[in-house]
Amino acid sequence: MKLFSMATKDLTRRKGKTLYVLIAVAIPVAILSTIVLTLDNADSFLTNLASKFGFTLMVQPKNIQPASLDQIGVILNEYIPVSVIADVEGIIKQNISGKNPAVLITPRIYQKADIRYRTKRLEAVVAGIDFKKELEARSSWNLDSGTWPAAYDETVLGGTYAKEKSLIVGEKIMVNNREFKIVGLLRPTNAAEDYMVFLPFSVAQKLFDREGLMSVVNVQSSSLDRDKKLLTSVTDQLNNSIPNIKALSPQQFSTMKYILLKKTFRFLLSIAIATIAVSIFSIFNIVTNLLYSRVKEIGMLKSVGASRTQLLIIFLYEYVIVGISGGIIGYLIGLISSYLLDAFFLKIGAAISAKPQFLLIALLVGVFCSLVASFYPTYKLSSIKITETFRTQWEV
Repeated sequence: MKLFSMATKDLTRRKGKTLYVLIAVAIPVAILSTIVLTLDNADSFLTNLASKFGFTLMVQPKNIQPASLDQIGVILNEYIPVSVIADVEGIIKQNISGKNPAVLITPRIYQKADIRYRTKRLEAVVAGIDFKKELEARSSWNLDSGTWPAAYDETVLGGTYAKEKSLIVGEKIMVNNREFKIVGLLRPTNAAEDYMVFLPFSVAQKLFDREGLMSVVNVQSSSLDRDKKLLTSVTDQLNNSIPNIKALSPQQFSTMKYILLKKTFRFLLSIAIATIAVSIFSIFNIVTNLLYSRVKEIGMLKSVGASRTQLLIIFLYEYVIVGISGGIIGYLIGLISSYLLDAFFLKIGAAISAKPQFLLIALLVGVFCSLVASFYPTYKLSSIKITETFRTQWEV
């Protein structure tokens, strides 16, 4: 404890020189923190963006006939049993064991139906969906007006369909002789959903006498998004294990984004490693000069009985403190730099959070740089003899 107290007093007594070492440690930590935090920000942004392009996997009936495809691209009059959901979930979770276990499965049922609105007779594709799961999976889904359904007799319309047919929130429509209140209009996304009428999944099954059946089931899994080979393997297993279904990936955006992030991270990490190497040499030179100026002090400590081990411990305590302090400062600089980089250049807009694991990495890098750079000169000078401390020149 006395050795630690001596180390802290030495640091406070040499504020100016300690500051040089602190800056040399903080710079590589700040660069690394900026890179890691910015990439984490980009990852969050792209994860949200991926939902606009569909799900990880889509499971639909096998051997679909061309006549079953509606003009907006959905499958009509061909179904798979709802029991398939348990089989799909089981195979996926078996493959992602040990990774992120979250799997979101959202069934849909499609049916073309006549819609009555006042005196008008219209036609639309009715989609029975689980609103709660769909909203969890599709963060891009927003309403232009109204609210999401809170009751079984409420419906949401695709914004483009509602505009073309002059349908508004608050009006009522008849679907298969059952009345539904329009409570919301979906914001257009240039997708098939723009032309649909949405009902609760179980309601649509009963309304069209399709209990126990569904048209398609969408799957979202971040573990599969991140691993293209695993996604391909799971898709093959689903197709080979479950009869009369076809599993496919409707888009590869989510997979490609992780490949891009990995390549970008490797490139930027090489820059950070090079910066750390240069900083270690800089710290080495600063520490060498600092220790050279303390040669006489080392001689005095030895003359009063300080051993080589005690001297090593004192100096290493000093540079561990400097490393931790430099790590904290560098991390804070990196946090601010990431925010400014996003605000003025990248403009991604995802929130940058101070995650504990990134702070731990910053502290470890700070301590590593400080100890690696200071160990050799400290080890060398701690071995000098008392008589040698009176020399006018000293080489480490």
